[in-house]
Amino acid sequence: MTSVSGVDGTGNVANQAAQARLTTDTQSFLRLLTAQLTNQDPLQPVDPTQWVTQLAQFSSVEQQVSSNTMLAQVLGELRIGSDRADMSYIGRSVEIVSSQVGVKGGQLDARYILPAGTVSADVRLLDRDGNLVHTFAAQTTPGAHELSWDGVKADGTMVADGTYTLAVDARDEKGAALKSEVTYNSKVARVRREELDTLFELENGATVGRYDIVSAS
Repeated sequence: MTSVSGVDGTGNVANQAAQARLTTDTQSFLRLLTAQLTNQDPLQPVDPTQWVTQLAQFSSVEQQVSSNTMLAQVLGELRIGSDRADMSYIGRSVEIVSSQVGVKGGQLDARYILPAGTVSADVRLLDRDGNLVHTFAAQTTPGAHELSWDGVKADGTMVADGTYTLAVDARDEKGAALKSEVTYNSKVARVRREELDTLFELENGATVGRYDIVSAS
């Protein structure tokens, strides 16, 4: 099943409530204004400047609420357009840059990229709790290295399907840590919204964010 949840309407609801309250307050103000004009002392009339100031304040609030309503509508349209764009990824192959990798059917396919100056490297697969699942024989040559694993752990058991962390620890000749990258390709199986984030569930079992996707085909 493929889906994207609807646009968050919290802003629209808040603006509708503000608009309704403004209408009520304006009507109350006009009734009060009429009563004051009708019952004021002709010998000591209220300063007209006060009426103008109050009317200006109400006008300013009305314009602000109206602007907020229009902004909420624009944001809603942008969100709908973004959702449609996200849904277009379903079924497409995407390239991901993320250490969060997926294992499905015991199969893991990824690549790690070592920077220039690397003299030693350690590649490990960790579970969600940070526990070591498997250690790979790592290359040390700078550049991209393919990694493919059948899911069989050192004790002969099969790793469970799910999302794992592929931790790459690259070091230079002085033992200082170097920045490395993990990338892989998979097809998008489902798109869903979680709070204000869009998440892409991949066929390899991983779940990534929009900004983890660097290309699509």
